[in-house]
Amino acid sequence: MAAETKTSPASRYYSFDKSSQQIQTTNKTNSFQTLEPDVGQHLLDLIQSIFQVVVASKDIDQSAELNKMISSLETFQGMRQVLNDIRDISCEMSCNLLAAGSGNVEKTRTAVLERLRSYSWSAKVVIAIAAFASSYSPKLDLNALAEAKLIEGMLKVVRTNLDFSNRLKQESMKEAMLELYLNATKNIFDIVLQISTVLSRREDVHVELESLSKQLTEINIQLQDNMKYFGAERISPNWYEEVSEISTSELIAKIKKYIEVRDSEKLRNKHVLFLISDLNISIEEIKVLERLYEKNERKYEIVWLPIVGSLAYDEKAAARFWELRQMTKWIGVEPSRIEEEVIQYIKREWHFIKEAIAVSVNEVGEITCLNALPMLWTWGNRAFPFTDKITLWNELDERNGWTWRLDLLFDQLILPGDSGIDIQSWTKSEGTLVCLFGGGDISWNQEFIQKVKYAARSAGVTLKLVYLGVGKNKGKGLTRNQLGRDVLVIQSESQWQFWSRLESILYAKIRLGKKDEVMQEALKVVGYGGNGEEWAMFSMGEGAMVTTSGKTALTIMEDYQMWRSDMIGVRFLEGIKKYKELITRDVHSCINLHLPVMGQIPGIMICPECSKVMDVFYTYRCCPE
Repeated sequence: MAAETKTSPASRYYSFDKSSQQIQTTNKTNSFQTLEPDVGQHLLDLIQSIFQVVVASKDIDQSAELNKMISSLETFQGMRQVLNDIRDISCEMSCNLLAAGSGNVEKTRTAVLERLRSYSWSAKVVIAIAAFASSYSPKLDLNALAEAKLIEGMLKVVRTNLDFSNRLKQESMKEAMLELYLNATKNIFDIVLQISTVLSRREDVHVELESLSKQLTEINIQLQDNMKYFGAERISPNWYEEVSEISTSELIAKIKKYIEVRDSEKLRNKHVLFLISDLNISIEEIKVLERLYEKNERKYEIVWLPIVGSLAYDEKAAARFWELRQMTKWIGVEPSRIEEEVIQYIKREWHFIKEAIAVSVNEVGEITCLNALPMLWTWGNRAFPFTDKITLWNELDERNGWTWRLDLLFDQLILPGDSGIDIQSWTKSEGTLVCLFGGGDISWNQEFIQKVKYAARSAGVTLKLVYLGVGKNKGKGLTRNQLGRDVLVIQSESQWQFWSRLESILYAKIRLGKKDEVMQEALKVVGYGGNGEEWAMFSMGEGAMVTTSGKTALTIMEDYQMWRSDMIGVRFLEGIKKYKELITRDVHSCINLHLPVMGQIPGIMICPECSKVMDVFYTYRCCPE
């Protein structure tokens, strides 16, 4: 692999201050959005004091003393607003969770998060625990908290959490640490709300409280374990560079250690695709890749490396891994076995962000392509041996002689035998109009189907209607029952493959700098589908297709009597094309194209609402909205 220009660790990772800003909204000003150490410590002392008072006081109402304790902190700079928020959230918890034993966790969570929307997640946790502690009511069995070691557990985990956040302010932070920290902090926040709900039931709470206590202990241990990555006294200051310096062969040797011996033998002298993804990879993508793998005639093997933060790999994540693993015959590595240095190498050197990639390594250990998936979606197994060289794209393009025809879109598309789709016979029949269409508006779809049926019948042509959903990431679309029995609706993985294939064709054309008909027409369809709009394509025989927006397609069919003239039979498609050109000649329209990033791009973004790592897209836009 070619060596990259060295950069310092600090320039490669987000600091905690940046991440805090990214997960906050900006419509509210609060000077302690990322609680300063002194403020955090005052709140920690407050939490500890409150627990000591309420547990020691048994059934005596200590509300006055608690209010006095809280008010005493108002003299400290910046505490007044924080304490007001604690009082309001305490009331919210008491009203929604503690009263009547029938608390609504989601309602309370939403209300509390809204109140704390301008705080970092670190601050949210400290304030939530302080609010929980001050929402004491003598009706609750707080001794149950002590017996389950939850009071001790909450104090320990909030102390570790504050220590972790303060360390992050002083050091450069890895992407993995950002995800781990956010996941840990959100889990603590949710556990606090669950504790309140369990306590509100007042009976049979011990088992659940003990379970929650164990969860807090596990989070605390994991946060403490991961703090070893911070500070020169714990780890070599050149650790980041050392990870980057390992060779591809050394990395592959490490990966092979994760694989069982019998599977490792399968990789000997074999071309290997290392599939890198998180556990949000779609079932459709897994199914399509598995079918290509089964048909590859043993030319290559696949090794799946799911990248999951250590804290995020819980029982739910493990269940998801094994659910996906059982769908495949390739080699899969359980996420918990993948070392941190391997994860960091993959993110930095192989440019994995979030979208799945497949790194192609040949028999002698050389990387031939950092992401072979676009090639697989475009040409299937004909793309083997997967190379980044532009000449291959040119050769395959020219060899197939592809133009904007029906067979281009359905080549390599995996369809069940009973789909009813027969592209070969349709293209041989010049009297058959094939209409591909999509979109989620049921009214538009039903009206369009009605109009195109009438026009085709009047023109004396056979009509084949194929519905292709609402775009790759826009949901499942409409069903055959909604559209009519004479409409062919392909299954979800075939729809996914259709859209991925179009995206991959665009990647190839953009990379080659080819602004040909295929690129222009594919851009339109991906643009319509990516924005959830309706669209249609018309094809007859082996000629080029006509692509239109949903609005234009409906107008063409509604106005059939205006343009039909002698445009019947085999000239029907010509009539569609000419009338489209006529009605769109003076109409200004734009296409907004969103392509998922599958490879090299700097940095990540965190959603300010849910704190998840956001999908990254290139956006091609010709005009402002």
